[in-house]
Amino acid sequence: WEKLLDYFWWSLPLILLAFLACGLAISMLTCDTLQRIDVIDPVLEIVDKEIRPMIKMLTGKEATSLHLFGVRMKVSGMLKQTVPPAKAALYAIGMAKLFVLEIGPLLTALLLCGRIGGSYAGKVATMHATAQTKLLKTLGISPIAWSLFPAVCAGLIAGPLLTSIGTALALFAGAQMGPIYGIGSSDKYWEQVRTTIFPDLRLKGLVEEELQISGSYYDILIELATYPPVYHVCKAVAFMIIILGVAELCARMRMNVTPRGVPRVITQSVVTAGLLVILADWWFSQLWLKRQ
Repeated sequence: WEKLLDYFWWSLPLILLAFLACGLAISMLTCDTLQRIDVIDPVLEIVDKEIRPMIKMLTGKEATSLHLFGVRMKVSGMLKQTVPPAKAALYAIGMAKLFVLEIGPLLTALLLCGRIGGSYAGKVATMHATAQTKLLKTLGISPIAWSLFPAVCAGLIAGPLLTSIGTALALFAGAQMGPIYGIGSSDKYWEQVRTTIFPDLRLKGLVEEELQISGSYYDILIELATYPPVYHVCKAVAFMIIILGVAELCARMRMNVTPRGVPRVITQSVVTAGLLVILADWWFSQLWLKRQ
């Protein structure tokens, strides 16, 4: 519990501030971009260009200014009704997928590479430098079980929790920015976010009437593994395993490290874990692309 409190409680302010800043920045930039996109004038230009010969072809007469004005008014009214809801839906879907599938787990992992990975590597390296590891072996206690097991248990709980809390805060920031920029309403935003995060499962191989697996187990496994909440948690867990595993290896490889060499172990652990997390994120992206 002490390790869990250390990993979760003291990492929480860092995660909250980082995700709040990231959520506000991305939501403001996205809203500003959507607000600047004007599709009405380009569509009306196409209407003016295409409708005039079409009217002549259908009626045999040249289109009058009154005809074109009526068509423009009708098309303009239709666009004003359909474009704002489309922008609001695009904004909500983009924020949900961006943070749940990508930025949430990745940003948390990169922050925890230093906060948890560096802390753990420094602790183990210090144990080596001060001969605590040899003392544990003399007492018949496994140094790995003494340090790694509590850290893994705490990390596998704290990592997904911090990732989910940070993602929820970023989505909340997006809900506040949208209405300020005139992009939909908060209620519609949360409704679209819920349907994006919790879509209907598409188990193509599962025949509901017969409750039998009639298709490919592989497709079902991919569907379940890339279901957004499952995908979100799996990435957080995998990244935490990488962070602690790299920290353990970097510290254990230097059995004869001196107190002066502890900072180098910490730096090696943080940099290596960060690179491996980015590579693992790419692998998860390839897994997501297999979703049909």
